[in-house]
Amino acid sequence: MSFSSAERICLEKAILDLRYGENPHETAFVFGVPAFDVLHEGKQLSFNNILDAEAAWIVASNLNRIGGGAVVVKHQNPCGAAYLIPGRTRVDCVNLAIQADAESSYGGILATSFPINREIAESLKTYLEVIVAPDFEDDAVQLLSKKKVRLIRPKDYTPYNAKLAFGSLIVSERRFDGTPELLFGEPQDINEVMFSLIVAEGVKSNAIVIVKNGVTVGIGGGQPSRKRAAWIAVSLAGEKAKGAVACSDAFFPFTDSLEILVNAGVKCVVAPLGSIRDQEVLDYAQRAGISFYKSPVRVFRH
Repeated sequence: MSFSSAERICLEKAILDLRYGENPHETAFVFGVPAFDVLHEGKQLSFNNILDAEAAWIVASNLNRIGGGAVVVKHQNPCGAAYLIPGRTRVDCVNLAIQADAESSYGGILATSFPINREIAESLKTYLEVIVAPDFEDDAVQLLSKKKVRLIRPKDYTPYNAKLAFGSLIVSERRFDGTPELLFGEPQDINEVMFSLIVAEGVKSNAIVIVKNGVTVGIGGGQPSRKRAAWIAVSLAGEKAKGAVACSDAFFPFTDSLEILVNAGVKCVVAPLGSIRDQEVLDYAQRAGISFYKSPVRVFRH
């Protein structure tokens, strides 16, 4: 469906009961036909389950650009992700994504860009609310059905961003295009650079994502201050920030957020341009001796 056809969207209330709304005392409704099959529903799906499942699925789908991977989402924000680097199995990838932030992954939504087989299912030790994947082997469904986890297999559809505001539905395209361009510094593994941007695209703004060796090590999101998002990301990353790649979902309006990343030991930063202080920011990055990749798009998400 092209974006222009959004003008002709007509949604009818679906026959799909949800456990509750955003909170247990609130009722929820579905309009339109969700583009997924439920292979197992240990507990009835809720409003939050569906939103989290799509948030995870979009990131997992974008990971196909770099060979595939896995992500865990909580409250529509990635808390851990990993992609398939050489020598890393799918089982490893899934469990690295979970362990990237084991505390937050508990009760989260796991999405993979690849099918779930019995080996992956047997390796899962963390409680998960939902697992989303392009397919599930019968043995995996049988094993996972013994738990309360829901298993969702998405159909082909075009994702949009939409919100209800002032009694109206406002809809935006959700497009992720292009490859980051090296402006200066040492060239980095482009998959690692892309990985940071793919994850940042799925994090609520303001967002800063730090990755190392194909795994997220620090994610700061949903902050009214970019400086605060950077501080959260480096605090979570700790020593793992040294020699890592960091991505900002939008431009740096000042050098302060960038300074936090540089002082933590980040060696490469990915960000779009567009600030009136771009040259000041780039000059600082060049003096600091880091690599700077220009993102082809701003990936701001509310």
